Amino acid sequence: MNRRDLLGGAAAAAAAQEPKRPNVLILMSDQHRPDWLTCGGVNTVPTPNIDRIAAQGVRFTRAYCPYPVCAPSRMSFLTGLHAHHHGVTDNRVTLDWRRRTVAHAFRDAGYVTGLAGKMHFLDGHSHGFDFRLGFNDWLMYLGPKARHFADEIASYPGYEKLIYDTGSGLPDIDGLWPGNRSPWIGTATPKQTLASELSTEDQFDSFVARETSKLIRRYKDQPFFLVAGFLKPHAPFHPPREFAEKFPAGRMALPSAGDLSQYPEHVRTAAARFQAMGEQRLRMIRAGYCGNLQFVDTCIGEVYRTLEAEGLAGDTIVIYTSDHGEMAGEHGLFQKFVFFEPSAGVPLIISYPRKLPRGKVSQALVEYLGIYPTVAELAGLPSPSKIDGTSFANLARDTSLRGPDAAFAEYALSWAPRYMIRTDRYKYNFNEGDRPELYDMEADPGERRNLAGVTAHSKTVRGLHDRLTAWYDPARNPHRPAGKSK
Repeated sequence: MNRRDLLGGAAAAAAAQEPKRPNVLILMSDQHRPDWLTCGGVNTVPTPNIDRIAAQGVRFTRAYCPYPVCAPSRMSFLTGLHAHHHGVTDNRVTLDWRRRTVAHAFRDAGYVTGLAGKMHFLDGHSHGFDFRLGFNDWLMYLGPKARHFADEIASYPGYEKLIYDTGSGLPDIDGLWPGNRSPWIGTATPKQTLASELSTEDQFDSFVARETSKLIRRYKDQPFFLVAGFLKPHAPFHPPREFAEKFPAGRMALPSAGDLSQYPEHVRTAAARFQAMGEQRLRMIRAGYCGNLQFVDTCIGEVYRTLEAEGLAGDTIVIYTSDHGEMAGEHGLFQKFVFFEPSAGVPLIISYPRKLPRGKVSQALVEYLGIYPTVAELAGLPSPSKIDGTSFANLARDTSLRGPDAAFAEYALSWAPRYMIRTDRYKYNFNEGDRPELYDMEADPGERRNLAGVTAHSKTVRGLHDRLTAWYDPARNPHRPAGKSK
């Protein structure tokens, strides 16, 4: 039964005259570095299915997340707000249930709203989604096989004594286990091999693809706003066997860390911690990341093929993105948590064949927290008020436009605040209590030379610092821990 079946008389006639409203499908992976896309010219890991979406739309090459860690970044996507406004500053903070999200906006406009997969809510609220399936549903699906996922989480150094990682979704709701003490402690066995013991069909991302495809088929006759929240290429770095075999750890080349002495203390400390794991372990992590990325690409392809099979691809706004990137060994670092390009940058693709050009590339600076106002604009919804995000719909319509002259990000607001401004040429990072960073992104795209202490660049540093504090003055940060100097 569709929406018009529920209406009678004049209402049904009026509904029949309504122009078709576009569906919205957000495909969000976790921890996908922006340069590892074959359509972007980097062949480290083939991504043919993501490439197909790019061929039907516009790919942005300079898109940035607002906060390089899972929960804060995802809440910015949902609310269109920076973390200093929505209040979620780390992976253990929940979004205030009264905060409006993009899902609320589309539900109010008559869309059915659904979420399948990860969004990192850590609570039982729906946050605007009519339909929600997450990690707990997948664990129920796995039954006794959930022990294999616990083994995978335990395999990452530091987690073997905890078996608790909210970033990987175990469990989906914070505080579900009394004292957050995992029942897997003492029973999980850290994996020593690369391949997952779970079959391909039992993986979380396969579950997300299947359930999203079901939602598409179920609601194909009415406007829908759906989000597919994939876990990979995020840890655990144990892809299904067929994908693990494509990237043997022994063949993985690790990038050179370079001169770390010029970087802030938090970068040097993190790099030292990772390097202490040893080359063999780091090769395995990088190999697992590669296998995870190719696997999630196939899952994304399954969802997109469902959209095509139902004849909906032309009338659906499809966005592919990720909540943040992955260092994968650059500067001696893995994971995210920094403002280097592989971490703070994100892939961002938007496809809407009925209204947007196909196969185009934009080099405009964009912030991914602009997804909310962008999809609202393209779907004809009222422009959301009191948000930080700016629509990039015009940049998708005309890829020759330059767009904003700066993008911003922040991190660690509640323990060691750090802020970033990225302009067309420069990136400046202000790290409270630590040395600043300045990189010339034209001359040094790899961010190998910190120019913040170079006298010839002092004027540039001052100017960018002033712009950064005009955007958000660190002295106003209400999340700063007690005793932290301003």
